[in-house]
Amino acid sequence: MAFCDIFGDSSVARILDHLARYEHRDYSLTELARDCNVSYRTIQRVFPVLVQKQFVRMTRRVGKANMYSINLDNSIMKELHKLLVRGLASQENTSIENRGHHIAYV
Repeated sequence: MAFCDIFGDSSVARILDHLARYEHRDYSLTELARDCNVSYRTIQRVFPVLVQKQFVRMTRRVGKANMYSINLDNSIMKELHKLLVRGLASQENTSIENRGHHIAYV
């Protein structure tokens, strides 16, 4: 969980970790709450900020549910995603496992 490793185990970090890990999938708020072990009320509270900052984006509507994914068109998210998910191990020329960290999607 790269975002949690850097920013602590907060609800926002858990949400961004999950969305970054499954970057090609979209989720309803209910699915995110369940998958991230965050209360639905917390999701309702933090999600408008994530959308406003364009860290996540609405991708489509399924029935009454809006679906969301990580917004890699946002330059900040794109760089964080690249740094934390794809580039961390190769940047330091050592594997994450050798340093004792757990990043499930490197």
